[in-house]
Amino acid sequence: MLKISSEAEKFLSILFPQKCASCGCYLDEENESDDILLAHFLCKNCSDNLIRAEGISYDLRHHGYEDVAIPLRYEGAGRDAMLRLKFALDIGSVPFLANEMEREIRTKFYGVKFDTFTCVPATKTSLSKRGFNQSQLLAERIEVDAYYDFSLLTKDESTGVQHTLGAAQRRRNIENAYSLSPGRNVHGATILIVDDILTTGATLDACARTLRLAGASAVYAACAMTAIQ
Repeated sequence: MLKISSEAEKFLSILFPQKCASCGCYLDEENESDDILLAHFLCKNCSDNLIRAEGISYDLRHHGYEDVAIPLRYEGAGRDAMLRLKFALDIGSVPFLANEMEREIRTKFYGVKFDTFTCVPATKTSLSKRGFNQSQLLAERIEVDAYYDFSLLTKDESTGVQHTLGAAQRRRNIENAYSLSPGRNVHGATILIVDDILTTGATLDACARTLRLAGASAVYAACAMTAIQ
């Protein structure tokens, strides 16, 4: 493995200075987070304003997936980082969010053997407007011991956006939106699927149901954050 000297690292940091994934300020030794796990991602102020998704009461009995790993709440610095990604189209927050997700996946699903690792798909229309699928960008930065297939599912073009709809509307809108891509075989597979934000669970439910109907034995999920209180 190529090792970079401390002098080279300093030079690279001058050419490509690190930015806070939440507020976008430049990071240096003076203002980066005191938390060693967040030091290269967030400034001190944003680190202090990061709200973990601990103690969330989430009923899994009526959902199509076995369990979901979520590191952050959709509040404070986490929300700002997600807004930068989804609506400011700034992918600089992806490494931070993916790092948080990977650590939560390793903790929450310790001992689970995944066969396939995938993400919630976007429509071609959405991709042409935004330029990327944020769920795939997050998944691509996460290390999981499984076969990666980010085209496992396809999404119907007619569903439109979800974030403007209420809970009941979301479920009706997305119920039959996803299909297994041609040539895929998930029979007996244990699958991990990534999305960006868990709001009602409707999107993950629809994806999980599609995979289970296609023969998957179990579907687990991971999201960067949740809007559920």
